[in-house]
Amino acid sequence: MKKLIISIILGSLMFATDVTMLYSVDGMMCSSNCPGKVNESLKGVDGVKSCKVDFETKTATIIFNDEKVTSNEIAETITKVTYYKVTEKKDEQKSNSFWRKIFGVW
Repeated sequence: MKKLIISIILGSLMFATDVTMLYSVDGMMCSSNCPGKVNESLKGVDGVKSCKVDFETKTATIIFNDEKVTSNEIAETITKVTYYKVTEKKDEQKSNSFWRKIFGVW
């Protein structure tokens, strides 16, 4: 029984998918407070692992688990809390799933 439970846990870790997504954040006016507001808006959102905001390019790079939260939910959360217009840049999406690491596909 212990082996089964350990196998299930390890299997779920191997197949968990982390997605790195680049978002355009329009409406930031300053480099001191605005990036912090974007970061703060995602605190406590289950599945969000990290958020890096670049004021110069008006973008946010967010790493999240797509099994817990969707890209649209992230954009809506930031918009709702900060009132910035947030859109995802689809061509920048990168998946760090187990299969992509192994085979470079999917």
